[in-house]
Amino acid sequence: MVHRRQAAIGTAAAITMAVAGGFVRAADSPAGTAPASRPAVTAIRPDLEADPKVLAILDGLGENESALLPPVRTAGAINEEQKKFRLDKVGPRPRNYCLKWVWAPDRKRAMFCGANAGVPHRFNDVWEYDLAANTWICLWEPDPDIQKTRGWDKPKRYEYIEKMAHVKDGVLMTKRGAPFDPVHTWWGMTYDPDIKAVLWVVAVRRKASPALEAANKVDSRKMKLWAYYPEQNRWEFQPQTASSPPCQNASNLDYIPDLHGAVWYTSSSRGHAMSVFNAKSRTWLQLLPSSKIKDNADCPRLGCSSAYDSKNQVLVAYKGQPARDGRPALCCTHHYDVRTNTWKKVIESAVGPLGGSSGGPMTYDSVAKRCFILSAKNGLWSYGVGDKAWSETRPDGPRPVISRSNRYMFCYNPQYNVLMADNGSGRAWVYRARQRAAAVGPPSAE
Repeated sequence: MVHRRQAAIGTAAAITMAVAGGFVRAADSPAGTAPASRPAVTAIRPDLEADPKVLAILDGLGENESALLPPVRTAGAINEEQKKFRLDKVGPRPRNYCLKWVWAPDRKRAMFCGANAGVPHRFNDVWEYDLAANTWICLWEPDPDIQKTRGWDKPKRYEYIEKMAHVKDGVLMTKRGAPFDPVHTWWGMTYDPDIKAVLWVVAVRRKASPALEAANKVDSRKMKLWAYYPEQNRWEFQPQTASSPPCQNASNLDYIPDLHGAVWYTSSSRGHAMSVFNAKSRTWLQLLPSSKIKDNADCPRLGCSSAYDSKNQVLVAYKGQPARDGRPALCCTHHYDVRTNTWKKVIESAVGPLGGSSGGPMTYDSVAKRCFILSAKNGLWSYGVGDKAWSETRPDGPRPVISRSNRYMFCYNPQYNVLMADNGSGRAWVYRARQRAAAVGPPSAE
């Protein structure tokens, strides 16, 4: 099943294929320890053969055109617990409030992780999607699901938990070194290309056994950030420090290249913070103090989706609430300007896409230079920072397949210049907003 990847064609031909690390077992690099050195490698693992039918669809897409791809394939470390939910057939599926799908530039794949809020399972698995191969690859085989222990008597539950979890260096984790009792991501997940890792804020969890709780030294009020390194198939908890911001669910974590780190934003009764994480030094730098966020109408509240407009150096945050209980719809858009380090509410109206981080995933298209939201309730919308206006977009082609989940993962793929959506139906959807400009000058040596 492992083959060399075919050379990209069409609009992707001008994009340099970055190299990344090897694929090793978790036991080769213990959790909580950084490898002494990373071996030089020349390919992503596992290597997959591109599907000619998919490449033909991608190469043929014009502006404002969409298409449904053939049924997805799956590969990787898929275990029996996942197979009970047909994840071996359709991939990870969106999970309650887990709609964020992030691009890994060094791997040329889009990565996903996150657990359901309650049912049917709470997996800590990690997946990535290879568009050319139309394949979901499970990188991290999930640890045993403690969701099944709901309703068990305490002695039986504690015995089960202590078989699959322990405390190492003061951190409660699974015995394989991953987050214990994972939770949904909301918008608290991103990919940091500086360290080639997924960053995931695991904000809340249920209690473990009394013995494990007594040994756990993690402060539940402070940032609880985990990094997953796909090259080594390894998790690592990022140590808490005096500068760690407050931790809260339904908040936002976005990698911003102009700040060389992942920016964390939260505003709730548990705390107000905006800080940037330097993953190499594992330190936090405060961008805005609590006093600049609390009770400030220009700052977004919980439950927003967000995307970074790299052209304008603006982080866009959005939440669209439908009309209910006699109250009109409320759609709010906020800008965080990196250059001035300020938030500003730029739109408050009854018109716009419905949803936020739990129902309206957002991504930035660097060719169209617009943000896009795909709402299961009212379709595809685009937004320009310059004109400060949302507009409904009607693609020339099929809409994404509607499924019972009524939710979509959503991501921009810059390699092939398409938006991608997946709702767990087994058919991915792609959309090209604008064609890439023709290259100027002599052809690349590559």
